[in-house]
Amino acid sequence: MGLWTALAITRQSQGRTKVRLFEARQVGHAGAASADVTRVFRHLHGPDEQTIRWTLEAGRGWEYLGNAANQHLLHRTGVLFLRHRERPGDTPSLHAQPFTTTREWMEASVEALEALDIPYKRLDKKDLARAYPQFRSADIEEAVLDTRAGFLEAAESLKALLALCKQAGVECHEAERVKAVRSNNEGCAIEVDGGRGYTAQAVVITANGWTADLLPVPSNILTITEQPLVYLSPPSNFSPFAEGRLPVFISLNTDCYGFPIHQDVIKVADDRPLRTLTHPDQRQPASDKYVQSVLERVAGFVPDLKNTSVARTHVCFYDRSRDGQFILDAWDTDSRIVFGCGFSGRGFKFAPVVGERLGRFAVTGERPEDLAPFQLGRFEA
Repeated sequence: MGLWTALAITRQSQGRTKVRLFEARQVGHAGAASADVTRVFRHLHGPDEQTIRWTLEAGRGWEYLGNAANQHLLHRTGVLFLRHRERPGDTPSLHAQPFTTTREWMEASVEALEALDIPYKRLDKKDLARAYPQFRSADIEEAVLDTRAGFLEAAESLKALLALCKQAGVECHEAERVKAVRSNNEGCAIEVDGGRGYTAQAVVITANGWTADLLPVPSNILTITEQPLVYLSPPSNFSPFAEGRLPVFISLNTDCYGFPIHQDVIKVADDRPLRTLTHPDQRQPASDKYVQSVLERVAGFVPDLKNTSVARTHVCFYDRSRDGQFILDAWDTDSRIVFGCGFSGRGFKFAPVVGERLGRFAVTGERPEDLAPFQLGRFEA
């Protein structure tokens, strides 16, 4: 978010606005929320047409970055949404919220795609068996393929963004942690580790799980959750899991998801939170028992992954807002401090859009119209 915001401001001002970018460690460090091999890119999000429009805009942003860096960063493999038979007592699906059933969510999602002319394919059990025999479970009722969706190369995107920011004239301060930001009607004061200070006309804070270190966001509005990721060594017969043969997949009922082989691993995870934290620094390695439980759930509908060995694990985190929607707002009445948080595990793909909006908000002091639903004050209503 910070990189895209810095780039957006320099592009909007054609380099006339001086931009400083602060990173507590290094861009893309292992503990960051955005540090990973891949991230899901999807249009299907339920009935929210604004989210779909943002996805389309974000896709253009990622394509621009890929072209500028001469890299293939957005892989449009498709994202396959699987809907299983629902039984009494099942844990409610996080992906299907606020709907009570995945069937309702799927119908609303498809209607939203049709309204905006987004291509998709609906597959019944027979269609699924023919197109993607990797998915085998008597519980699968149907699937929807978001055909122009796929995945982003997260780590490579960060490298490309950083290089583009520097090329555009952004002054990058890595390993320089911001300790405090204060504003008045004339500007902002920025204090960093070691006592050094800077001034600015406006500041944009996109610190994700570290937001509360700089802004006293109420703890009942923003929660940190531990989200382990599991990387599997491909099975001996790896071809069915290769990119082009396997799309990104999301099991709506189990909240488990996975990717085709990329950089010699198959990434799978359970989107449900493992633990609630008060700070990202409290993360702990995932236990063998937890990792095995994720593999068993995924193997329940992708049986060829049942005996696959684990290559490595990584513990990520989500900064979840109370209602699952982003928080994109000004902290002060003069809009000197603009911030974004509460991305709830869905933020990475929207970074080109969020960066453009927050950058425009900070420079002009005027809230972009489509940020109105994301104000912090909605939690006080």
